[in-house]
Amino acid sequence: MSRFLHRAPLVLALIACGVMGALSAQAQDAPAPWECPALAPPVIRLDHGSRYTSGDKTHSSFDTASNADVNAQIKPLDSFITAMIIAANVALTSADPKAVDCVRAGLLAWAKAGALSDLGTLNAKLSAPSRLAGLDFAWDEVKPMVGDTPDGGVIEAWLAGLGRATMTFFDTEAPPHSQKNNLRAWAALAVARVGLTLRDQAMIDWADAGVQLVACTANPDGSLPLEMARKRLALHYQLHALTALIPTAVLLQRDGHALFQACNGSLHRSIRFALAAFGDPTEVTSLAKAKQSYFDGSDTLQGFELAWSSAYLATFYAPDLAAFVAPYGELTNSKLGGVQSLVWQTAP
Repeated sequence: MSRFLHRAPLVLALIACGVMGALSAQAQDAPAPWECPALAPPVIRLDHGSRYTSGDKTHSSFDTASNADVNAQIKPLDSFITAMIIAANVALTSADPKAVDCVRAGLLAWAKAGALSDLGTLNAKLSAPSRLAGLDFAWDEVKPMVGDTPDGGVIEAWLAGLGRATMTFFDTEAPPHSQKNNLRAWAALAVARVGLTLRDQAMIDWADAGVQLVACTANPDGSLPLEMARKRLALHYQLHALTALIPTAVLLQRDGHALFQACNGSLHRSIRFALAAFGDPTEVTSLAKAKQSYFDGSDTLQGFELAWSSAYLATFYAPDLAAFVAPYGELTNSKLGGVQSLVWQTAP
């Protein structure tokens, strides 16, 4: 799961507002105007394998060499998404035309190059949708400021093509488990975001069905069984699924859908299960048959893993969740559009 942008809010506040905390403005030099950074060149082909040890059906043990190859291939892509989201957030905060143009020009260059059009392995096709979600959010955030232009048409045709390719892959090629686990949830988010932006009803309906496919697998206690099969990473992947499921469900609820009512409120139950596990990990340990990474010293819960809670709290009164995430401050996640307080002010 990507960890980029989870410390962005302070940076964004400084570059967008031109302030230096409580220090006297007279004592400071004028802040430099915001400038678009050098952007990574378009990534057209991904052909990486799995991060996990060959033969490990639980996908809970990392293969050092293969994991390094995955990271090396996706680093330029994630770098580009980070740049696009930071620029889009600056645009939302300040309407800086340089930030707007940074996103427009960056996405246009990738669209014209046919970025992500050559996904040469199963694992590349499975990992691409979460990145597509970030690109979709970046465009949606600046689209009203770009206006109706030929460039916008090129960008949207590219994003729509990637969204339809995602739909086709999950409908015809994806392995059975991937049809109903966190990977399908991320595909639903990517397709929902571009579908809502373009008002493409087929995409919107596909995303709705995808959320239900994943959410309705939840056990009565809220655990997601395909994520519980991940041994020590079970709770990590429960959160990873929620990171896609909850924003998608909120986006679609604002469009008239009722995914939080599906399967007797399975999404609500899945959130309660995750929160309860951090208070008492007994149940998740029993289901996963392993001590969880958050409790064995190998991992620490990060704010970006809780970014989904902003969408939920913008929709439901949930004081326990609000109290749980409060210590993490402003929540951000590049794949969810960056600074979440900005995203859920402006989401449709």
